[in-house]
Amino acid sequence: MAYKAKKTEHSGSKKGTGAYYGRKRDAKHESARTRRRAAKKLARTDLE
Repeated sequence: MAYKAKKTEHSGSKKGTGAYYGRKRDAKHESARTRRRAAKKLARTDLE
């Protein structure tokens, strides 16, 4: 019986509630939008 898989208490998908107050999916979406805005701003200042 030593070769059976053990069940862990942390099974299933994680919701990703870390430093962000919402879900990981929402955090990634907001982070990407913020990153794109910063890149646009940087591109505009480089042209001047």
